[in-house]
Amino acid sequence: MNDLIFLVVSSMLFSIGLVGAVIHRSAVRVMISLEIMFNGVLLALLTLSKYFNPLGGSILALYAIALSSVEVGLLISVFILLYRRSKSLDVYEIVGLGE
Repeated sequence: MNDLIFLVVSSMLFSIGLVGAVIHRSAVRVMISLEIMFNGVLLALLTLSKYFNPLGGSILALYAIALSSVEVGLLISVFILLYRRSKSLDVYEIVGLGE
């Protein structure tokens, strides 16, 4: 399969995640959008590692999976703390810009 397809899909994932991170107000949706951006970058790195260092690409994939699972665990605990503190997960209300 042509590697250009993977690079196009990764750039589309990154773009969708970027738009989602900019327009959403909910902290959960912003973090999901950031995860989509992270997956787009990871797909591009894994596609390009096919040419430069295949073993390093496999190690990078395992490292990214471990990092992603740790990140989800931390984010869940941060969201619970934020909700207990401010009774909302709206980004503007948490920062203090809400009306």
